[in-house]
Amino acid sequence: MASARFRELERRLKKLRKRFLPAVFSPVGNYTDRQLDYARGYRLLAHAEIEAFLEDRCRQVANSTLKQYRVDRQPKSVLLNLLSFHLVQDQLSNNKMKAIYSAKKDHCDESLTDANSAYNKVLSKNQGIREDNMLKMILPIGLDPAKIDATWLNTLDAFGANRGEIAHTSIKTQQQIDPQDEFKTVKSLLKGLETLDGLVAKLR
Repeated sequence: MASARFRELERRLKKLRKRFLPAVFSPVGNYTDRQLDYARGYRLLAHAEIEAFLEDRCRQVANSTLKQYRVDRQPKSVLLNLLSFHLVQDQLSNNKMKAIYSAKKDHCDESLTDANSAYNKVLSKNQGIREDNMLKMILPIGLDPAKIDATWLNTLDAFGANRGEIAHTSIKTQQQIDPQDEFKTVKSLLKGLETLDGLVAKLR
């Protein structure tokens, strides 16, 4: 069953389709300048919604798993992966060992908190849905790379790149946009996101 957050994304994308894309697509790709500008707006806003969804779901899994660990003390694969991806900057020197002992700190708890905080910082600073953005979000929480469809990931990466073209270049240098193609791409991405949503839910 899809998460509430995914259903929210689904509803929002439907609204954007209705508001920004033609009710009927032209079979020959004949659109007015206004319709093409609206299609560009659709691309930008759909990208923003997908990016927010990915960040929210990953953050939710990481934070809730750490919270549950503090209650039941049961190790979870999500936490082990967070730790494995968290770069340890300082080796445990003798002074560090003494500080841990003197403060009577639970070093495992501290390490998990540090790893989770670092991961949340990555999510808060995320700037897109390109392949590198995506992998930084989903691999540290333990999603099996073999379960990520490569074709879907390539489509997501291309969509992210196309969004960048719209957001950062003049219309004079942009490739022609087709409203129907934009809708088909987002529809395809949504299907993959639903699968991903289910995989993320199972991590907990």
